[in-house]
Amino acid sequence: MAEYRYLAKPDPEWVDFPNNLPPGTKIVGMKKDRLPITPQDGLEIYELDVAARDGHPLCLRSYRKTTQDADGPKLPLFIYMHGGGYVTGGLETDDSTCRAIAQRLNVRVLSVEYRLAPEHKFPVGFQDSFDVVRWAASEEGQNKLHVDLQKGFVLGGTSAGANFTSGIAHFARDEDLMPKLTGLVFLAGSFCHPDARPAKYADRILSVDEVTDAPGLTRKSIDYFGALYGAPPFDKRLSSLLFDSHADIAKKAYFAVCGWDPRRDEALLLEQILKEQGTGTKLDVYPGLPHGFWTTCPDLPESKRWLEKLLQGLIFVFDDHA
Repeated sequence: MAEYRYLAKPDPEWVDFPNNLPPGTKIVGMKKDRLPITPQDGLEIYELDVAARDGHPLCLRSYRKTTQDADGPKLPLFIYMHGGGYVTGGLETDDSTCRAIAQRLNVRVLSVEYRLAPEHKFPVGFQDSFDVVRWAASEEGQNKLHVDLQKGFVLGGTSAGANFTSGIAHFARDEDLMPKLTGLVFLAGSFCHPDARPAKYADRILSVDEVTDAPGLTRKSIDYFGALYGAPPFDKRLSSLLFDSHADIAKKAYFAVCGWDPRRDEALLLEQILKEQGTGTKLDVYPGLPHGFWTTCPDLPESKRWLEKLLQGLIFVFDDHA
């Protein structure tokens, strides 16, 4: 959207990445690895497998406070899906964030290891993630996880994970999934293939063409990852902006949007649409910062502020049950 072009003025620390970052800044690359769980005082962290529709075992990593009695009150649930352009990333990508959420809030966090392209092209990653949501909503899933979805059934993710979140939320509404999703979390999300932009929004989704020099993500890399993923541009599982209605996909939604990000405009647009169609929204925008900066440089002060704002966003979507 033209009125948001100013958000793409780069933060000086990120110009000519990584040469202007503070000395000693930790830079984290995206990997597919799954490492042994490192124990942490105060947290119960374990992994479990859930069968996808084709029988493939999907590894889920669960996080919750150890101070919560296993036979005590059931917790609300936050299902999280990592980013990585559908082709990389894994349970380690946002392990520290999942730990922080479980440590600070009274929720169970469930991180999903969905299958990746190009070995597993579209729609496998989307279907894997949706299968986990359906399992969690089932009586078996709720009992296994010891959760109360009436307290909160929240779905979210970063980048590709946020894209899955939007598509799943729309299809879950249309199939009348019960219990219903109560909240959504969109972190640096994408919601429409650049070639499938609805005509009525053509003048409002400009950043994907205009942000060409940001570190981490550009239109060139979007097209590269998209080719590996193999999703048809007009498939609503990829381009959820194509749904006729965006009403009733959840009660509340939280958005974290990066200003120097080609995906900026579609996220700002979806936030406005959801608000207009009755979903309560909370929005945090990071001017001059690139796509998923908090994953790339987690120790920068702005990344730490992002985490604090994320925690406040989660409290918002959980209606203070967290």
